[in-house]
Amino acid sequence: MRTAITKIISFLGFNSYQVTKYQHPTQSISLTTKYYQEALAEFYQPQKIYIFLTPTVETKCPGRGDQKEDRSNWHQLEEILAHKFPELEIVPVKNIPERNSPEDIWTIFNKVNECLEDGDRVIFDITHSFRSVPIVALLAVSYFRVVRNITIEGLLYGAFEAKENGITPTFDLLPVVRLFDWLTATDQFLKTGNGEDLAKLLQEAQGHTQALGDRILEISQGLQLLRPMDVMTAAAALPESIEQGKPDLARVVPPFELLLNRVVSEYGQFALAEPKNYQVNGKAALQKQLFEIEWYAKKGLYVQAISLGREWLPSLLCYHFELDPMEKQAREEMEILCCGGKVGERESIYRSQYKEIEPSKRKMINQLWNNPLVSWLIYAMMFFILVSVKIRKVLKRSNKHYKNCRRPENNCSGLGCI
Repeated sequence: MRTAITKIISFLGFNSYQVTKYQHPTQSISLTTKYYQEALAEFYQPQKIYIFLTPTVETKCPGRGDQKEDRSNWHQLEEILAHKFPELEIVPVKNIPERNSPEDIWTIFNKVNECLEDGDRVIFDITHSFRSVPIVALLAVSYFRVVRNITIEGLLYGAFEAKENGITPTFDLLPVVRLFDWLTATDQFLKTGNGEDLAKLLQEAQGHTQALGDRILEISQGLQLLRPMDVMTAAAALPESIEQGKPDLARVVPPFELLLNRVVSEYGQFALAEPKNYQVNGKAALQKQLFEIEWYAKKGLYVQAISLGREWLPSLLCYHFELDPMEKQAREEMEILCCGGKVGERESIYRSQYKEIEPSKRKMINQLWNNPLVSWLIYAMMFFILVSVKIRKVLKRSNKHYKNCRRPENNCSGLGCI
């Protein structure tokens, strides 16, 4: 079944073209012609075909000496299309610049834009294109797929120089353009932690890439929802999922393997199998959470950094008292300790043991936990009521607290629990 194409955007050159048999890129259909546009009209039966023409292509005859043709390529092609496809609307796009300046490139780009409407299903043909047109086509395809509601069905090139046994193959270069999707999605994941687009691409790719997409999504959702244990677990499973998916990724998008190295470098630091096993991995889990806090801060995600940093303190005390930080009652007891050991009439059962910790360390924990500016920043950012001076003050103070926590004499090993 043939795809219903609404429009074809094609570029006609000034060469003296030879007759050849053009092969459909995916089907066993072919057509013998000197103009690839005729083959396209036969293959796809579009409603409209736009032919981009420079003044030279429109008016001058190709060839030299005895081989000079008696009519321009445009007049020959127009006659062929009009006679063979009476229902096809043929639209010449004239006065395409002949030079190759940046201004000319944008002129062509804008003319392409004028030809398209939302909802169109379009094929771009660059077989007979000239100079910078392939670059324009690449830009246009990448742009319109994202910005406008337009479906690009193909970026076609009839490769006359690659013909064998009289048959000229047609190559669809659209899969190459999709590399931009992978680049954009990976860049978004690396810069912001949002891996939904990358996970979707991996899940849609054929082969053993589903598991890798799932791991990427788990890391992304864990970072967005402040679930550090989920991030650690997914990051620990990342290398195995990458190895499983590599053969298929090499086939679908070969350059992506280089991008995977950056993904591992960025998120491998969070990897920890069984992070909830506090008896074995308690200290390691705390250290991985510090890495996450630092990651949030470097990305400018200050609400997440401060929120996780604040919740890190009860986990730190749970580690000190050899308690499960995922257990609700244990965390409640540690939160009371972060307030000094007593909240209202309720006193922590660990208060006396807590007082055995060095006073300077207890003071640091209490100050960070009870810092009103930290609490204010979290809620203010949520409701977009930010005052820049206060924010800078909070961030400066929070960064100071974070650096204090990172110092060897103040970290979890300094509480006397190791």
